[in-house]
Amino acid sequence: MTSSTPARISIFGLGYVGCVSATNLAAAGNTVIGVELVPEKVDAINSGSVPLFEPGLAELAALQVEEKRLSATADTTAGILATDISFVCVGTPSLPSEKIDLSAIEAVCRDIGKAIAQKATRHVVIIRSTVLPGTCDRCVEVIAEASGKSCPEDFAVVSNPEFLREGTALKDYEHPPFTVVGASRPEDAQIVGDLYAHIDAPLFLTDLRTAETIKYACNLFHATKVCFANEIGRICKSLEVDSHAVMEIFCADDKLNLSPYYLKPGYAFGGSCLPKDLRAIMALSREHHVALPMLERILESNRQQVELAIKTVLATGKQKIGMLGFSFKPDTDDLRESPHVALAEALIGRGKNVMIFDPHIQTSRLMGSNRKFIDEKISHVSELMVGSLDEVIESSECIVIGNKDAHYNGILDRVRDDQIVIDLVRIDKERTSADGYHGLSW
Repeated sequence: MTSSTPARISIFGLGYVGCVSATNLAAAGNTVIGVELVPEKVDAINSGSVPLFEPGLAELAALQVEEKRLSATADTTAGILATDISFVCVGTPSLPSEKIDLSAIEAVCRDIGKAIAQKATRHVVIIRSTVLPGTCDRCVEVIAEASGKSCPEDFAVVSNPEFLREGTALKDYEHPPFTVVGASRPEDAQIVGDLYAHIDAPLFLTDLRTAETIKYACNLFHATKVCFANEIGRICKSLEVDSHAVMEIFCADDKLNLSPYYLKPGYAFGGSCLPKDLRAIMALSREHHVALPMLERILESNRQQVELAIKTVLATGKQKIGMLGFSFKPDTDDLRESPHVALAEALIGRGKNVMIFDPHIQTSRLMGSNRKFIDEKISHVSELMVGSLDEVIESSECIVIGNKDAHYNGILDRVRDDQIVIDLVRIDKERTSADGYHGLSW
């Protein structure tokens, strides 16, 4: 199948996501069969209607039914045998335990597997529902068990999360921020990617678990943004400040506030501003009796990232630890509230031999508040500093990469086989955790 060849598609579940997906896939020229156990939904589709309200959807669906591109059935086997690709769009509600309920997903996959057992040709199953990472692997097991067939030879399971909003679903389908397709084989991802060839949006072909995770990352960030804005609103109102005026200016910053900046997993924040300003707002909120539970937990979350780094280094069992970078970010000598200082102190407290190289820090030349911080908080720091990167590489058993200073470019090519690298910043985006190299959060 190519992007110009109409596909034969079955959609399992004619709820919100299923109806929108089925209608739009049919409108793109494909032949689509909706598979649904509720008779009223089947009848609605076949009569040229939809079993829900979404602006413009009923009219578009009616046209597809009239053009014989969209129909519905309650017969799973018929739906599978008449198609080559299936979308699973059933619900994944929360259980009383707050865990996700995958019973509908597994039931549909089991039914699909039984039907695939009767097919002589390969079938592609696309999980469109929002599911946790690893769910597609479970779907493979269920389908294989029910069909007696093998993946990827006889069938494939692909992740293709949806990003539809109620009320604007048709627009969201045609103009998404991106399209994500995850599969264990690139050719299977491309089969699904071709279904969206007519849509002008970035297409990301990736692995199963990345595709499954992205939907949660997006939704969690959206929820975080709502809570952040509301907490800013609460503190602003208590101070008689127009929160909307504040956030209008806030949103004008597309260099830091609304940008990829700060949105790559790495090490903790520090420096002379962020920790201090968080504490100041927390103190002010207590004074005004304003609850800011999300903002209140930020410093604790930040501390947990430092603790994770400490545990990761200690888990190596190495005694001689070399730290590359000591200030809170590259190209500065500011050590105030640097999380690297906290890491070094913790390692020293555990009896480790720590040496530090930072090309921008010469303790004898520090002045002002930075000098005062060293004298009062970490007066022993000068004893830990070494003068060259080579010395750290030569003498360390474990090397901790603390920032992306240009001096550390190529560092991963210089370490010995007997050394362990703990990377807090992913200095090389192509590297993933493996023997001898450990990323803090990747």
